Amino acid sequence: MARENLPPDFDIDKHFTPRYRPWQQRVAFMPNGDLFASIREGQASIVTDEIEEFTANGIRLKSGETVEADLIITATGFNLSVLGDIPFSIDDKPLDLADSVTYRGMMFTGVPNLVWVFGYFRASWTLRADMVGDFVCRLLKHMQRKGARRITPQLRPEDRDMPLSSWTDPEDFNPGYLLRDLHKLPKRGNKREWQHTQDYWREKDEFPAIDLDDPAFDYGYPEPVAQRKVSQATRT
Repeated sequence: MARENLPPDFDIDKHFTPRYRPWQQRVAFMPNGDLFASIREGQASIVTDEIEEFTANGIRLKSGETVEADLIITATGFNLSVLGDIPFSIDDKPLDLADSVTYRGMMFTGVPNLVWVFGYFRASWTLRADMVGDFVCRLLKHMQRKGARRITPQLRPEDRDMPLSSWTDPEDFNPGYLLRDLHKLPKRGNKREWQHTQDYWREKDEFPAIDLDDPAFDYGYPEPVAQRKVSQATRT
């Protein structure tokens, strides 16, 4: 579409060919071609480079070129808000998600009764959101049958020495806003249970088959009434 709408001598490889593969970052589309039309008609121009610094009269680029500007609109991305910046705590101790390991991109080791509904980067968000919702319903029914009030993901003995890395593989998805804040997110392991994958075709079969009695799940049960009375008497 760019080639069809821009002059033959326009350098499309430089200005409209990203350095990343499709879906490593979100692909931008201009269905009505308005930007192309503005360039073609001389109403707009494109400069592709990296910003070195702001100057009194505009922007100096890494190439040394200076772009003069009366007005600069910064659109360099945003700061990631992990879990809505909610200050979670466990037993009055602040929770740092970066200290946990993700369980299939929806739960975190050491964090009880919390499921993060997170979709796919490169497919419909709701595909994964629906699967997570189905899992939660199945899990709640399972806990009800067991009489459990708490579930906490935990690394199994065979998982405790596995290598850990950043929450997502930059080869899968690498926009700046995510790479800048990977240090805020849970870690991932080298086994599928401990990863947030982008593989819908496998996860659609894996999620319904998750063993809810897997040792990766630590269930907690209400304290028996008699035991609570004894504990209360002892404290008194």
